[in-house]
Amino acid sequence: IVFADFFIMNLILWVKGSSAAIPFGTLVAILAMWFGISVPLTFVGAYFGFKEKPIEHPVRTNQIPRQIPEQSFFTKPLPGIVMGGILPFGCIFIQLFFILN
Repeated sequence: IVFADFFIMNLILWVKGSSAAIPFGTLVAILAMWFGISVPLTFVGAYFGFKEKPIEHPVRTNQIPRQIPEQSFFTKPLPGIVMGGILPFGCIFIQLFFILN
C-alpha cells in the first residue's frame, strides 16, 4: 500500500512536470531490489528461525502466587500518557517560541 501511494504521488508529480519526480526506471529498480533482496531474506530468516530449538528459560517458575503491590500514582496509564506527550511537546513549543520571536 505504501508503494502504491508513493507511485500515485510520483505520477501526479510527472503530470505536473515537477523536477521532484523520480524517474520510472528508478522506481522499478527500487521495487526490484525490494522483491529481489528484502523478501527472500525475510523467508530465509523465517526458515532458519523455525529450525532452531525453542528458548529454554534458565530458572524455574514458582508455583505459589505472590501479592502484587498497589500501583503508585505515576505508574498508572493516564499520568504516563500525559508525561510522555506534554513534556516533548512543551520542549519543542518553548524552543520554537524563542526561535520565532
